[in-house]
Amino acid sequence: MNATLLILLATVTVLLVRSGEIRTWHAVTVGLLGVYLDRAHWTDPVIYAVTWLLTTHTP
Repeated sequence: MNATLLILLATVTVLLVRSGEIRTWHAVTVGLLGVYLDRAHWTDPVIYAVTWLLTTHTP
């Protein structure tokens, strides 16, 4: 599942950058923020929150 999500998010990011909806530096900044959050051990609460939101708000 993680690889599928990674491929999906990468594809969406590439399409947004190519369409001009998001600038390249925006995508790079968000990617660097993700790396920083992972290094700072903030990913576990984020993952739990997203999982909770998806499991409680989807049929």
